[in-house]
Amino acid sequence: MMHLKGLMLWLTITAVSTTLGTTPKRTPSNTKASSEEPFRSFRILDARLTLLTNQQDALKAAFNPLQSGSGSIAASSGLRTKAFRNMNFTAAGIERIASGLERLYEGRHQLFGVQMFRMIRIKAEEVQRGVNAVAKAQTRSALDLATKRLDERIVSLVVQFQAASGGYGAARCSPDAWTCCEPKRSKDLLQSERLACMWGCVATAKSCTGFLGPRIRRR
Repeated sequence: MMHLKGLMLWLTITAVSTTLGTTPKRTPSNTKASSEEPFRSFRILDARLTLLTNQQDALKAAFNPLQSGSGSIAASSGLRTKAFRNMNFTAAGIERIASGLERLYEGRHQLFGVQMFRMIRIKAEEVQRGVNAVAKAQTRSALDLATKRLDERIVSLVVQFQAASGGYGAARCSPDAWTCCEPKRSKDLLQSERLACMWGCVATAKSCTGFLGPRIRRR
C-alpha cells in the first residue's frame, strides 16, 4: 500500500512538472508599437540623422584646434576621440532601427519594405566604416580622403532616409484606411535615390503594392 501511494505521488509530481515545463513563456507584446511603424521609427531616425550631422561638424572642428576652441593639440585629440565615439554610437543606433524595420517587413512578407530598410541599414554600416577610416588615417592626404568619403556616405544615408520617409506626414487618410508606401517608378527617382516611396492611402491592406504604414484609427 505504501509503495502504491508513493508511485501515485511520483506520477502526480511528474505530470505537474511536465505541464509546467511545456507552458509557453509569455513575451512582451509589441503589437501597439509595430502598428505605428514605420512612422514611429521615422521620427526617431530624423532626430538621429540631425544629431549625426551635428556630430560630423564637431568632428571637423576637432581637427582644427583654432575652430574647436581647444587651444592645444592634446585637447583637440581628446575632442576627436569623443567625436569618433559619438558618431559611431549614433550610426549604430540608426543601423539597429533600420535592421528592426527590415525584420518587421520580412515578417509581414512585404518585400519592398525589406529592400528599403535593408538599404538604409547598409548605408548606416557604411557610415560606421567611414568614421573608423577617418580615425585610422595616418597622413593629411589620407585624412582628407577619408573625410570626403565619410561626408559622401552621410549624405547618401540622409538621401535614402528622405526617399523612404518623404511626404509620410502629409498623407491624409480617412478612418480605417491604411497608409501605404507605393514604390516610385525608376524614371521618377531623384539623383542618388535607389528606392523611394510615394506615401498615400489605400482602402485595404491588399491594395498596397509596396509596404504598409499605420492604419488610421477612428476617433
